[in-house]
Amino acid sequence: MLRIGLIGTGTVGGGVIQILEQKIAEYKEKLGVELELSCICAKSEEEVAPYKAKGYKVSTNADEMIAGDDIDVLVELAGGYNMPRKWILAALESGKHVVTANKALLAKYGHEIFPLAAKKGLHVLFEAAVGGGIPIIRSVQEGFVGSTVESLSCIINGTCNYILSRMAEEGLDFDVVLKDAQKLGFAEADPTFDIEGIDSAHKTALLASLCSGKRVDFEKIHVTGISKITAQDIAFAKELGCCVKLLGIYHRDGDRVDARVHPCFVPNTNLLSNVNGVINAVYLKCDNLGETVQTGAGAGRLPTASAVVADLVSLARSTDQGSRKALPMGWFNVENSATLVPISETSARYYLRFTSRDACGVLAKITKILADNNISIETIIQKNVNDPGKVSIVVITEKTLDSKLSKAVDAVNSLSEIVEKSQVIRFLA
Repeated sequence: MLRIGLIGTGTVGGGVIQILEQKIAEYKEKLGVELELSCICAKSEEEVAPYKAKGYKVSTNADEMIAGDDIDVLVELAGGYNMPRKWILAALESGKHVVTANKALLAKYGHEIFPLAAKKGLHVLFEAAVGGGIPIIRSVQEGFVGSTVESLSCIINGTCNYILSRMAEEGLDFDVVLKDAQKLGFAEADPTFDIEGIDSAHKTALLASLCSGKRVDFEKIHVTGISKITAQDIAFAKELGCCVKLLGIYHRDGDRVDARVHPCFVPNTNLLSNVNGVINAVYLKCDNLGETVQTGAGAGRLPTASAVVADLVSLARSTDQGSRKALPMGWFNVENSATLVPISETSARYYLRFTSRDACGVLAKITKILADNNISIETIIQKNVNDPGKVSIVVITEKTLDSKLSKAVDAVNSLSEIVEKSQVIRFLA
């Protein structure tokens, strides 16, 4: 019997309760595991009242629930940093396993949580933290152990993918689609966490950590969001046989880790180009396995709750039968932090869009600056824009070092003819 203490009755927490109510008997009959929802905890009496009416034991005091001896596992679905950190550490200290969907907490404080769990011989399961219903965590930890993950590219934030997909399908501006996404519940009232790439950075850091066996500090990886992507950029991408996606990227680079989050021009021949709407996808290259893609709902009540319940079933099978040790995560500590490849040392083909006054000699000045920085040009496209007196100059570079590219773009931006900050987007290699 695995006795569950649940904190959080919101979207995902409510979904977990719903699934457990539907399937607990089935799990016992078909899988031989017994789950019991021993206590449901939320901030207020109002939130727990419906569950109390159903006969569940409820609480508004998470500390008391964790300290009690009638739960075996803490399921933390409240979100945030400080209180969940306190609760999870307390649960581990008292000998209780943990299941969480809190990617932000694990990315920031995993170096405290995982070593403590390893010391105590306890499980910390977090399938729902990355990719919602996609079983990517378990795949990397167990399914791919016959291979080494050499690189991955992932669409890991449904809000951003929805916005970019709508912009491409309907030729709409970013702000218009963002407002629609907020009305439909795909974006928060304050969307910064999603559109500026922070959520993707948390998830990418966790995946990069699992793939590399080193702690990847999400606060040190390069992050660029999608708020500056324009309908014009999307249109140019189409002309070039590409689409724009916000990607989390990981590469093994010898003893170093290349981990970053930024928009990319993705060729239409790449499998990720067909992943649209709120769907997530993780594309991996492994030495023995080769290439593989996992796709699915990256968020939402039931997809995420399904991943939480899967962790609970896995935990119940381990603890009931005593046959599975906790997956080793004690290596996720400060002393084992990854050495990151600086973004300045990465290379790519680049899409550059310069907006200038319609004046003679501007193109010559731009090409000279690029040549002076040893940047080879693959294509140049010049078009008039809706604003009279302005032109867009699009340059596609050959593969070049980021440090050279940044220096050249700064020089172009300093030209008196340039009227807007230049757009820079990498091509997916």
